[in-house]
Amino acid sequence: MKHLRKIIVTVTALAMFGLPELALSQQMIYVVCSKYVAQGNCNKCSDYFSVQNEDEAVRKCNKKGYAQPNYFPSVGRIRAWVLSHCTCGDDDSD
Repeated sequence: MKHLRKIIVTVTALAMFGLPELALSQQMIYVVCSKYVAQGNCNKCSDYFSVQNEDEAVRKCNKKGYAQPNYFPSVGRIRAWVLSHCTCGDDDSD
C-alpha cells in the first residue's frame, strides 16, 4: 500500500509541476507581417500566424513578401493593433 501511495504522489507531483512548465516552454508567439505601400500611402498587413521563435517569423514574413514582423503575446492584442496600423484594408493588390 505504501508503494502505491508513493507512485500516486509522484505522478500527481509530476502532473502539477512538470506539465505546466513544459507548456510554458512551448509558448507561441503571434505575428502579423506588415509593409508600407507607397502607391496607396498605407500599410498592408498579413493575417496573423503563430511561430516558436523570431527567426521563423522573419522567414515567413519574407516568404509572403512582407518587410516587417510584428510580435504579440496573444490573439486579443492583435485586433487593436491591426485596426490602427493596417490602413490599406483587405485589398490584395499591392
